[in-house]
Amino acid sequence: MCGIAGIVERDPRQSARDELERMLEALRHRGPDDEGTFFAPGVAIGMRRLAIVDPVGGAQPFYSEDRRVIAVVNGEIYNHAELRRDLTRRGHQFAGASDAEVVVHLYEERGASFAEEIAGMYAVALYDTARRTLLLARDPLGIKPLLWRTLGRGVAFASELRALLSCGNVPALNLKALDRYLLFRTAVGEETIVEGIHRVPPGHTLLRHGDGRIEMRRTLRPRTYAGGISPEEAIEELDRRLGQAVERHLQGDQPIGVLLSGGVDSGLVLHYAAKAMGGELKAYTAGFAGFGDEGEEFTVTQATAEAYGVPLTQLVVDSRDAERHLLALNFDIDEPNGDPTALPLRAVAERAAQDVPVVLSGEGADELFAGYPGYDEPLVVERFSRLVPRMLRQALAESRLPGRGLAARSLKSLSDRYLGIGMSWQDPERQALYQPEVRLSLQDHRPGRLAAEAFVAAQADGHDWLGAMLQVDRRVWLSDEALLKLDRLTMSFGLEARVPYLDGEVVDMADALPWTYKLHDGQGKWLLRQVARRHLPQEAALRRKRGFPSPISRLLSGPLRDLAYDALTDETARSRGLFEPAAVEAALGRLNGRPSQDGRMVYVLLALELWLRQVYDAAAGTDAAREGYGS
Repeated sequence: MCGIAGIVERDPRQSARDELERMLEALRHRGPDDEGTFFAPGVAIGMRRLAIVDPVGGAQPFYSEDRRVIAVVNGEIYNHAELRRDLTRRGHQFAGASDAEVVVHLYEERGASFAEEIAGMYAVALYDTARRTLLLARDPLGIKPLLWRTLGRGVAFASELRALLSCGNVPALNLKALDRYLLFRTAVGEETIVEGIHRVPPGHTLLRHGDGRIEMRRTLRPRTYAGGISPEEAIEELDRRLGQAVERHLQGDQPIGVLLSGGVDSGLVLHYAAKAMGGELKAYTAGFAGFGDEGEEFTVTQATAEAYGVPLTQLVVDSRDAERHLLALNFDIDEPNGDPTALPLRAVAERAAQDVPVVLSGEGADELFAGYPGYDEPLVVERFSRLVPRMLRQALAESRLPGRGLAARSLKSLSDRYLGIGMSWQDPERQALYQPEVRLSLQDHRPGRLAAEAFVAAQADGHDWLGAMLQVDRRVWLSDEALLKLDRLTMSFGLEARVPYLDGEVVDMADALPWTYKLHDGQGKWLLRQVARRHLPQEAALRRKRGFPSPISRLLSGPLRDLAYDALTDETARSRGLFEPAAVEAALGRLNGRPSQDGRMVYVLLALELWLRQVYDAAAGTDAAREGYGS
């Protein structure tokens, strides 16, 4: 696990050494153990390493035998042993025992399609000196981040946005990405919130050819599951695949922990990990003091941990801790993130990093097995549409009567109305928030189109209606928000997070299952809960979707109110020319201390402003970066 960065095909008369050094310094937190670099005329490639597998012999960059091919890799290759055996039989020679070294030899065998052979979480940068070709490859679910930008005649790449801001000029904000951020709580899509800096999409390889052409290819993997089994057989098969996935994610030469919430997902991860590791495992959870949220959470997590004899650290976060984490987390995440669950996640990552360098997380289960509320909404709409004629639904939608929202949704296709989970500032509130010039520049922008396009693409790939909804949440929410947040907040403490649910064999099975195996009698994750009944204490197996709780509305109405008000209304915030001051103050005025959408909407604005000061303004060297709110 590490941070990777590089610049290729710059003017060979210009040294990129200084720029690479700045980029690697910006990534030091991702790899405190080691640094490796490669330099050639117009080329500079490097990495910062957190040594997990082969701590002594796994230094990067990796080279082919003839040193024609150079690679740096962030992540873990879980099928490296079988790949290594096959490559050795083909005559390849390995310098060490690192899982990631297989990449250069796979490229020699397969060329640009090498990623099709890899099972794992990875971001790969590979440079072929003979062809003068750069390849940037990202794993199918986007577990590991990888960004790029053009820089003069060449291309720069890095694991984090701040590293790319450290080389070349600092571009303007991307207003369309800002619009998506306000709706989705993160700037989803290939374009980041900074103009000209892009993400390599999950499951894609970017090729920058020697003649300057840039090509994007989709990674095609062979499927491991065809479906067509009974519910009883599916329970058995899922139990087997999950157990094997967790075992694969335990590889390495370092101790491992589990991030444990009080539900099914992380509880099952703990079960399989404890079964494989015995007493060498540790677990960590978090709750907020003074808000009543930690009691139930701690009771359930304690019961789960005790069932397997795993020591559990229960971290209590008070208001002072919450302020400290709030002021630091958007710097750590490196991109604005308006999801308040980042608060307890940062707290528990900080604590776990004191004991272990690797943690397992239950992230991804909801997007595979329909765990979030609202996935049964199409069934409700369908029943309503059968009972109420279209003309009556049209009239009800245009009225002020109860049920008008359901009627309005029934008049739209599912692909048009499903934007995914985690939405914040919707129309017309979002448009009213902008200052006139910003509103004018975004008048034709429809941020929800990204979700609609993902829905249609999923249907074209053969997914049923629920599968298409899950694909939307995977593309809009999972890769660009949940996984990004998990990666950055853990790596900020030199901690590697692994996500066994996103193992390829588990994903393939989940995708092939009919929707009735996931959603049953209005309850999501039906099949996963049947597996949980086999192994977990009853209070965990039957518990509703929870995750790490975050009382953000009560925090912003109480102990963090002054911080939020000052940051969002001072001269620095007003001078940006983005939002109408009256609209911002009105949102602040609606805070009432109760859990509400208003609190979450204010948090989205606050997270953005803190990121602007701590990352964007800091990169630009403006005075705003020096006006408090430091990380």
